[in-house]
Amino acid sequence: MPRKTKSIKLALPDEFIAQCASDGVAPDVVLRGFIADLCQLMSWAADPRTDGYCSNGSDERRLAREYYDRVGYPWWNKP
Repeated sequence: MPRKTKSIKLALPDEFIAQCASDGVAPDVVLRGFIADLCQLMSWAADPRTDGYCSNGSDERRLAREYYDRVGYPWWNKP
């Protein structure tokens, strides 16, 4: 069964595009990797994800969560 995803349109700043180009990585790969790490999306060989999302490792998952929490996103809309 295919996993559900939603598409959004996002304007990316030239600085981000330049950083990715300088490092030789496509912007969508960076964004997908961060999202996968934050949401702990695994893509094991036995059950690979067809949507292209795959965590980069346990440390990356922890650090993505720490960043997200440190910025305060979980509390932005709570009374």
